Formats: sequence, C-alpha cells, structure tokens
Amino acid sequence: MCNHKEIDVPPTVPATGTFRVQALAPDTAAKASEILQDNHDNYHIYIHDLGLHNFQDPAKFKECLGQGIYYDDYFAYFQNEIGKHGVPNTVNKFHSGGDEMAEDMLRRFFSGFLLSPIHFGYAIELDQPLIVAEALALTAVHDSHFGEVLTEIEAAAKTSDGAESLINLQQEIYSNQKLRETMKFDHGVFQVRYGQVAHAKDDFMQVMVRWKVKPEDLQEKTAKCLNYTVYWTSLAERAEKQIRFDFFLMHSVTSGSLWPVINSAPWISTKTKCRLMEWKGRADLILYNQTGPPCPKSEELVAYQPQIPSGRDEVFQRACEYEDDGHLAKLIRGIATTAQVSKEYPQKASFMLKSDEEFLKIAHMSELSLVSMHRSLLLTLYPPVIDSAEQFNQDSADREREIICKKYSHAGEMSIEIQRVSARWSRHVGFEQSWFHVPSRKSNGSSHL
Repeated sequence: MCNHKEIDVPPTVPATGTFRVQALAPDTAAKASEILQDNHDNYHIYIHDLGLHNFQDPAKFKECLGQGIYYDDYFAYFQNEIGKHGVPNTVNKFHSGGDEMAEDMLRRFFSGFLLSPIHFGYAIELDQPLIVAEALALTAVHDSHFGEVLTEIEAAAKTSDGAESLINLQQEIYSNQKLRETMKFDHGVFQVRYGQVAHAKDDFMQVMVRWKVKPEDLQEKTAKCLNYTVYWTSLAERAEKQIRFDFFLMHSVTSGSLWPVINSAPWISTKTKCRLMEWKGRADLILYNQTGPPCPKSEELVAYQPQIPSGRDEVFQRACEYEDDGHLAKLIRGIATTAQVSKEYPQKASFMLKSDEEFLKIAHMSELSLVSMHRSLLLTLYPPVIDSAEQFNQDSADREREIICKKYSHAGEMSIEIQRVSARWSRHVGFEQSWFHVPSRKSNGSSHL
C-alpha cells in the first residue's frame, strides 16, 4: 500500500479484474503522479471556501455532511484515519460499519451520479490511499437524496425473491405508461423524486425491488449489469439527430467498469459486495428512469464500415489524444471492461451484447451517413463513441455551445471547456427537448440519417 501522504502511481499495479491495455512506462507513471498530486494540492473538488472544523467530533462530522465547503476538512479527517487504521479498516468502517454514520455515508456514496464509486474504484485499482481519502471526502459532501430512495427500495426488497434481470426491468419501465407519464423534462435531475416516487411510487417500487444479488450470483450479475448499461446507453438515440451519449447513462458505464475492482478487494466482505452491486443495479435503473426514459432498439445489427478502420488499440490511442476532460477515455475503457467480463459467459443468451465485434462497433462506429441503408433499419443501429466525439469537435462544438449559452444564461458563466462538455454529452436523452442543440444527421442518397 502506498503512502497516504502523497500520490505515487506505480508503473505496474496488481491485477484487480478490470481492463487494462498495458503497464505504464516509468516516465508515464511519474507524470500521472505529478498531475494527480498537483490537482490534489491546488484544486478543490467542488469550490474552494472556508469553514474549517474539527471532524474528530462525531456531532460536527454529522452536522457538516452534504456541504461542499467542508471538503478539505473531511479529506484531512479521512487522511488521518487512513494513516492510523489503514485503507481496509477505514473504508469498511464508513461503508459497511452497520451504524448510523456508515449507512449515511453509503447513501451519499451512491448520490452525485455515481462519481464517488468512480473515484473510489480508481483509488483502489491504483493502490492510492490519498485518493481513497479524496473519495471518502467526496462522498461526505454529496447530498443523500438519491441514496435515500435506494435505502427505501432495499427495505421494501426484503420480501422479494429478486429473480428478475436488469434488462427485463428496464423494458418493464419503458412499457409502463404510468411510470413514463410521471417523468417531466422540467424535473431535471430530480426526475425520480418529483416524478415516479411522488406520483407512481407503487409501480416504481414494484420494479425496483426485483433486482437482488446473492453471493453465488455476484460475478455473473456484475457482468450483466455492465452489459445491460452499455446496451441501453449506446442505443438511447434519435434517428434524426447526430449520435450522442447521455451524460448520466455514461456514468453508469464508467462506474460499472470499476466494479470488478471492488469485487476483487479481499478486505471487502462478500455480503458487502453483494449489497453494493444491488445498489449499483438499482442506481442504474434510476439513472435510466431520469433520462426520459429512452427506448433502446436492437432488432438488427447493421453492418458498418468505420471512417478510420482500426482495432481496439487504435481506438484507445485516439481516445487518449482526444481533447476533453477525460469522459471519453473513461467511457471507452468502460466498454472494453464490459467486453472482457462478458466474454466469461459466452453461452448466456440473456446477455444483450455478446461478441468482441459488437463492443468494438460501439466504441468505434463512425458517422452513419457514410453508409447507404434502408430507413427502417436506422433505429436499430449501435451508435458510435470515438468517431462521434471527434465529429463533434470538428463540425459543431462551438456552434452547439453558443446555442446552449443563448438558451441558458448560467452556461455563459462557465468556462468554454465546460460549455463544450455540456454540448458533447446530452442530458435526459429520452426527452425531445434535450436534443435542441444537436445537429441533424446528414442525408445519404435515398436515406435520411
């Protein structure tokens, strides 16, 4: 275990069950350590502010939860705890200790659109105690609303056999008219709270409680969870618009790619791993809910020739060279991780995506106007990732961010790069209103894409 006082990314990290391309070169590992340390030392995870307190006092710890201005204080507290007790004891205390504080932290761990699991997963994978402290501090300053819904679902699920698959539950959500009618674009990120929980709670709970994870099913259900989230994330498209990926659904995939790391940690109990995967699957369904929800269609997989034919390694290289804040590379790694864990179950018909070719197509497929095809097939296509992102930068990034700034005055107060992130990754793609800034697909012969 590395030092909890500083970041030191090793060239070779222990195998943790997640996807990797190759070991880091020593100078690459050193540069990564330098950048991460600089980020930690000089940038607040939300906004920098004052408000220092002694978090050795349990009452003060509880009082300041959910408030971003106390991030530095929580970090100092967790760094000290890790220094005294180590990562395993500290994490288990605050993730599965069984007391009120641990349950509160667990609710916050799943709030914030699964950013805490992502931060935590990378920290464990790279063996970085300081980044574990960051992840715990991030958890502490998240609100708990999302996790409170998950807590209520867990309580109601005690009488359920949990025999249903996530993909069946997703399809049930989409086909339930009452659930769909409660979702309103104006609810924003509070779709589930103001929509389904407020107006269709019985129907909502009846779906959610039917996903459970037993020890003997942990690995397979983890693989299925990743498989299904890639499936409905990549197919949440509109035939008349250029391909885009939903910002929130993307985080289901990215966080899922770190779940094999969590499952591989020997110091996390099997009981806790099953509970975390139960909450992850339900969180994915909630994120799917609040995107509209969109209708994924995959009756036919259309043959497609990419703009720049290349293999998996070339796609990764392009992702690393792509100028953004890292979302694209993490998403593509999530797709690759899903391909890896899905291969362990080649005979399972219930997996929606089965072959390496399908996953490479999802990561690689370029702008669809290059292919001549019948209009009736358009809704069944697997969408692109790397090439659609490159097309966005080349063709429409500045125009789209200007459209967003004109519509939302607060967007103009953000940096240009954040404006581009807002345009590149659409939010709530199940609603037509979310696509207002996205250009139409180009015409190609008799087919309008």
